[in-house]
Amino acid sequence: MRRFLAGGWVFLLLLTGCADGDELTAATSSGLNLTPRQNRLTAAEVDEVAALVPERVRRTGVLHIGGTIDNTPPLSCYATDNKTPIGFELDIAVLIAGVMGLEPDREVTSWENMFLGVDSGKYDVALSNISVTEERMKTYDFASYRRDRLGFEAREGSDLKVDEPADLAGKNVALASGSTQEKIMLEWSAENREAGRPAINIQYYQKASDYYLALRSGRVDVYVGPSSSVVYHAETTGETELVGVVDSVTDTIDSQVGAMSRKDDGTSKAVAAAVNELIRNGKYQKVLDRWGLGDQKISESLVNPSVGEGA
Repeated sequence: MRRFLAGGWVFLLLLTGCADGDELTAATSSGLNLTPRQNRLTAAEVDEVAALVPERVRRTGVLHIGGTIDNTPPLSCYATDNKTPIGFELDIAVLIAGVMGLEPDREVTSWENMFLGVDSGKYDVALSNISVTEERMKTYDFASYRRDRLGFEAREGSDLKVDEPADLAGKNVALASGSTQEKIMLEWSAENREAGRPAINIQYYQKASDYYLALRSGRVDVYVGPSSSVVYHAETTGETELVGVVDSVTDTIDSQVGAMSRKDDGTSKAVAAAVNELIRNGKYQKVLDRWGLGDQKISESLVNPSVGEGA
């Protein structure tokens, strides 16, 4: 039986305490600090974790990290100066590198080039809200660090609720190509057709500004994306609302977001050990709370987790 999470989500809008003076006025109504002055949490090297870092990486003293900027707070966006990358994905990368005894060097790139960069060795690891799937684990290793939840966003007052595929039959749905949500919506659409219902009309967008324009104009009925970003957008604009939540990859378990590295190169073991140290020392919880992601915490980081483990 499918288990859909249409309610019961938690999104903690916490004041980070990192802004002061004029910068405090630049913080958004969500309570998140979106100014360039982040005062990020840092972590000291842990010898046992550093010893797990592959020699080729340890020799450079730098953890080369690939990631995207989707302008979808709280995961990744530019600060109020429109040039400083900020968000949970960057903060967790900085903490992981610190525990590994390495300097973080995070490069902003496109989704496609992030994968190519890991393939070529340009990036030691990619952290960018990448869902751990059985298909991806055939090519890459993962170290889990967050639950993966998708949110359905509609215009305020739409009266739409999304609990199952039938709720989106015949609807226009916006999403990003190559994403986990695309895979799920294609499966839902096929299920609708098999049941004699209209298919889902999927429309592809790559920029947040584009799919939100389509949503506002009525070209699409629903946008599906990371639940945290959906809630943030709805809370801060008042133009949209969260109308459903589902744990992704399969809809019967709690799936994972993971740091992605090359297959069998050993990096994932060091990253998982670093995340587990952050869980132990409490900094993992602090960075989740800083970005209002407390409902997406995991109790243990696993290397290549089977779908459903570690929630």
